[in-house]
Amino acid sequence: MQFATVGDEETNKVYVVVENAEGAVLENEKVVVWTATTTDAKQGYQVELPTAVIGTDGIDAKVAGVVDSTIDTAATGRLQIYGPATVRASASLNVSMLVVTNTNNATNIGHVYESPLNTDQTPSFHGAIVGWTMENGPTATQSRVMLSWL
Repeated sequence: MQFATVGDEETNKVYVVVENAEGAVLENEKVVVWTATTTDAKQGYQVELPTAVIGTDGIDAKVAGVVDSTIDTAATGRLQIYGPATVRASASLNVSMLVVTNTNNATNIGHVYESPLNTDQTPSFHGAIVGWTMENGPTATQSRVMLSWL
């Protein structure tokens, strides 16, 4: 785990090193989940894009983090797990909203969207939580989110 302490001018961020088990390149700013595997050494180390949504119950595995910079197929790279991060969004989001990831459609895999809290209350859904938005927008395809998986 890497704690990036940069001083009073910028918020601290925390990163973990992972291995890409997606079978394709993992793009910057996408949300990934932990890979289920029977190989002990790869548990808590391999990640992939979310592959299923179970109604309002959440995703197929717990969110691992946000890709810090593109990770090639079967290569290692860095995920941000704490601090303010820019993430891919499926629409322009409002400030102070809880956001989750899912697989709404093939275009938005690994993106976030606002969580309708009144319906998404099951424990397994909580694994899909990415964080809270910190500003409106800023665009229809990106959002600034406070991550806090520590």
